[in-house]
Amino acid sequence: MLQAGAAAAGCPECGEPLVMQGGCQNCASCATSPHDSEFKRLYSQEVQMLFSALDCVLLDRERVLYCSSELTSGLNLYRALRHYGLKTASDLRKKLDEAWFRTNVVDVNIQAAVAFAGHARRAVPPETIVVTPAPFSAPDWDQPQYLAFWRDLLLTRVGLVWFNRNWEFSNGCSLEFAVAQHAGLSTFDHAGNPLDCRKGIELLNAAIQQLASEGFDVSKLSDNLNSLLP
Repeated sequence: MLQAGAAAAGCPECGEPLVMQGGCQNCASCATSPHDSEFKRLYSQEVQMLFSALDCVLLDRERVLYCSSELTSGLNLYRALRHYGLKTASDLRKKLDEAWFRTNVVDVNIQAAVAFAGHARRAVPPETIVVTPAPFSAPDWDQPQYLAFWRDLLLTRVGLVWFNRNWEFSNGCSLEFAVAQHAGLSTFDHAGNPLDCRKGIELLNAAIQQLASEGFDVSKLSDNLNSLLP
């Protein structure tokens, strides 16, 4: 196995010398490249690997700001559901297909989340490290695994959390608010104003009442709200 800073003596497949191609060492004889390697890992091993990479950057937890923003659920999703007379994301995917859902819900939310993180970067001291989950993609992970990863990040490597507009309509954001409160993290709204537990409960409760009155499933939002109540 190659160690950091070491050069390969030869191709592991045929033993021929490796040559530099496109910034990578490849075998000119059999075209073997590090990019062709296949790995199989447990979810826990992937998480450990990702955290080890993040630890190269996130050296001071108190200076790490996490930007929470709707991605797969939230107000943008509910607008689409109202427009098409549907009640769940699953129904929307079935009616308009997965590509439509990705383009019109997820991708739109990703763009908004990245813009929000950019706004936060401009508003905080330059030494602050701003983290947004929006661009991250882990093939084969399901939603609970994504949520568990970001929850663990909040619990172990983040000191501040900003919440984008309408966060209270998002299952993921409301979970992150509950995690941040239980962990004693400093929480702020989209403009950088303090967002305490009482105010968060008020916003989340109002969102649940609004969505429930329209017949939407609010079970996950309700679970997150209940975890905040005494």
